[in-house]
Amino acid sequence: MEDVIKRSGNTFGTNEAIILSQLSLSAVPTAAIIFLDIITNELPKVCLFDSNGVCEEYLGYARDVCGMDELEWDYINKYYTIVSNFNLLCVSTWWLMMPSLVFFLGMLLGCFFAGLLSDCLGRKPTLMIFLFGEGLFIGLLILVDSFLLWLIVRFMTGICIGYFVVCKILIIEGLKIKYRHSFLAAIWSCFALGILVLAVLDWAFSRYIDMLACIVILIAFLWGLYLFGIEESLRWLLVKRKKEEATYLLNKISYRNKVDLPSYDEIPKPLDDDYNVLDIFRLQNSRYMMCILLVLSIMAFYLLATYTFDQNTQFFGMFSVSMNLAIIACLHFVGVLVTAVSCYFWGRRTTGCSLLIVILVLQIVQFVFVEYILIGMTTALGVRCLSAGLVYFCSLYSLEVFATPLRAKSMGILLSGSATGGLIAIGTDLVQLENTDDVNFVLTILSITFVFLVMILTFSLRETKGHPLPERVEAMPQILPFREWCQCTADHPENHPLLNSPQFSHIHINNALTSEHVDGAQSITTSWTDPGSHQSRRRNSV
Repeated sequence: MEDVIKRSGNTFGTNEAIILSQLSLSAVPTAAIIFLDIITNELPKVCLFDSNGVCEEYLGYARDVCGMDELEWDYINKYYTIVSNFNLLCVSTWWLMMPSLVFFLGMLLGCFFAGLLSDCLGRKPTLMIFLFGEGLFIGLLILVDSFLLWLIVRFMTGICIGYFVVCKILIIEGLKIKYRHSFLAAIWSCFALGILVLAVLDWAFSRYIDMLACIVILIAFLWGLYLFGIEESLRWLLVKRKKEEATYLLNKISYRNKVDLPSYDEIPKPLDDDYNVLDIFRLQNSRYMMCILLVLSIMAFYLLATYTFDQNTQFFGMFSVSMNLAIIACLHFVGVLVTAVSCYFWGRRTTGCSLLIVILVLQIVQFVFVEYILIGMTTALGVRCLSAGLVYFCSLYSLEVFATPLRAKSMGILLSGSATGGLIAIGTDLVQLENTDDVNFVLTILSITFVFLVMILTFSLRETKGHPLPERVEAMPQILPFREWCQCTADHPENHPLLNSPQFSHIHINNALTSEHVDGAQSITTSWTDPGSHQSRRRNSV
């Protein structure tokens, strides 16, 4: 399969341009939907009635009017946010966190099932179903007339966000090795663009239903674009032995990139495709990797969500909500760009470990100098920037290490882990409503400890830069034992002369993968380990 992708063009061809320009756009509505509650939960402007019955705008804190009689004040714009539309100004603050809570619960379930369905139904059908559902339920948010219905529909928008899982899988499965990191960086850069679009919508419209209508229009546009412009994953077609569809797609790629590709019968087919989601935690090559990446995914999105709502990141209310979102979008883009460049020049493992070390240092500095506002603001902005890069790194690495029969399921589980990180962030916000020094002290210590433990686990990851995507489970890399942490350079392909020789090309790799002999599996799995380590070869052969 890697040979097919390599022969589809040595440069950035038409097929790659179509994949990049279309699938990356899916991150724009995704970011807007995830952070929608920042806009819809914003406190509205209120006015006070004078003796003549004229309602004049109240310039103080909106919740100050809650002690007054309801006949003495009113909302200036009833449809400004859901707070004014459903009269939630004077309810407990934790009620305003419920939309985010139910959304992340739905996201946890939706991403998990999106990964499963994309293996059963195919990548494109799953994408179209979930994207259609997302547009439908966002549209229903405009029509609901009670807060309970809003929560139910918001939960369904979280389930349908699973289309983002399929978009990332389609991007990674159809690209050459040297383009993977840049294409995945493009989709996460568009995620920053989605945050910026949300800020522009908040600035341009005075009613939240107008913003929702714009998101529905964008989703409808993408649905029509994907219906006619996106093809099924060639890797999935080969795994499922769909000869006619795979042949058609091979001919289409050949026409687009103006190259000759091998026929369906000339491409080695993976031998193992009957895996369920529990096998990810049963197989030796995947269970430890999944556990480490799942914890990393939870922590990365926890930091992303926490420092998005953090008062230090929002400059203590000095700017409007739309301006804060624009600043966060810029930080997100910078974090993804720096991480992508680092992954290209220094490798995946080095980048991931370095990000966690810097985040840990920034959190410790913020904890030690908690009384200094400027230091707290600077460190919070730094963590928010680097957490975006950490989310990108986790996505890139997880897509590169799991075999094709497990890739969609594992990606669904990991994005469900991201939703779990969002739930933890909302939970910590609920606990911090107490606003006691003891609570904040304990939460900060737990956050620093969490980052430190994940950093230790990340040291056991192997380098994936320059390696082909594994087609079989036996070809997946295993984690580094503790005694091999210091041998980081042993995992780079340039340190293996055999990998760079013509006799060990991608077509030879795929031929070995399709062989039923154990020796063939050994030759692939040992490419992830130190060639001089007899124990590593014996462990992989088992």
